[in-house]
Amino acid sequence: MGSDGLIELDQSCWSALAKYNLVLATVFAVLLLVVRELNPAQAHLFLLIENGVLALLFGGIQTYCWISR
Repeated sequence: MGSDGLIELDQSCWSALAKYNLVLATVFAVLLLVVRELNPAQAHLFLLIENGVLALLFGGIQTYCWISR
């Protein structure tokens, strides 16, 4: 399929990462919309936290794929 620069990842791993990323981004987008409706003043803080969590979770899954290969 291609390389990420460190390890050759197969098609199934890239597919799993893409599906995981799509689900996670969708969940966070829905949560942000809920927070904006309930408490608009806190939406910017939630967005910062959300981006940090998204980066950590996706980075963790990607690292797991690299290690488990």
